[in-house]
Amino acid sequence: MYTRGARETQIDYWLIRRRDLKLMTDSKGPATLAALFNRIVEQGKPLAAWTTSATVPIWKGKGNVAECSNYCPILLLCHAMKIFERILNRWLQDIVTIKPKQRRFVKGSGTTDAIHAIRLLLEKNKPLHMAFLDLDKVFDHVPHDFIWHSLRSHGGPEAYVDWVKLLYWNITSTIRCKVGTSPPFAITIGVHQGSALSPLLFILCMDTAKADLQSPRPWTLLFAEDVFDATECRGPLQSHVQWWKTHLDDYGMRLSLKKREYMECGPRFKKGHQVQVPGIGHQQ
Repeated sequence: MYTRGARETQIDYWLIRRRDLKLMTDSKGPATLAALFNRIVEQGKPLAAWTTSATVPIWKGKGNVAECSNYCPILLLCHAMKIFERILNRWLQDIVTIKPKQRRFVKGSGTTDAIHAIRLLLEKNKPLHMAFLDLDKVFDHVPHDFIWHSLRSHGGPEAYVDWVKLLYWNITSTIRCKVGTSPPFAITIGVHQGSALSPLLFILCMDTAKADLQSPRPWTLLFAEDVFDATECRGPLQSHVQWWKTHLDDYGMRLSLKKREYMECGPRFKKGHQVQVPGIGHQQ
C-alpha cells in the first residue's frame, strides 16, 4: 500500500507495478491518467485538486524543537499530480545537461570524485584558501520566474516550461500539525518540497546561477545548495564569495549566515594566524 497524500485516493489505485505486467491489459488506470493529462495540457489549466496541498513540518532531528528553522516543510500533493511530475521529470532528464560541478541529484555523480579532488589539492601542500558556503532555505526562496528562465536556458522546450507552470499555478497550502490545521495561504515562491520534479528544477537554477563562475579547474564544487570554493590566494577567494552573494541576491536567493566557514592551509600557515574574508567565519 502506498502512502496517502493530501487526498484520500491511494496512489496504488493508479500505478501499475512493473512486475505486474499482466494487469496492464485489465487496468484502466494508465489510460485514465493519460486522458486526464492530455486534457490538462490542451486546456492549459490544472485540476482544482492540483492547486491545493497540505504542508507537514518534519523535524530535522537536531536543534531546538521550538525553532521553526529546525523543521523541513514537506508538501502532501495530489497523487495524480505526483505521477505527472515524474513523467515530466523523466522527459526533462533526457533533454537538459547539468555541468559536472554539481554532485547531487545528477545521475552517475556523487561526492567521491569531489572529495578526491579536494584531497589532491591538499596533498600538493601549497597555500590554499577554502570557503564552505550554504544557501539559506533555498528550496523556499527560488523565484518562479527564475525556474522558467533556467529551464529555457538549458534547452527545455517551451511546451515543457508551460507544463511546469501548471504545477505552480495559483497554488495554496495549509499547515497540518498536531494542534490542528491552519487556514489556506498562497505560495508564490519556492519549489515543492517532497516533489519528484523539485530536485531537477533546483539544480537547473543553481547551474544557471553559477554559469559565469565556471572554471576548468575542479576548485568550485557543489552538492545541491552547498558550495565549496578554493583558490591559492585569499584575494580571488574573497572576490568569488562576494560574487556568490551578489549573484544569488540578484536571483532572489541568499547565503546562510550561520552555515559558512573559511579555512586556510599550506606550508606558510601558522596556527593562530587570523585571515578574514568578509562575511565568512574563520576556522583553522
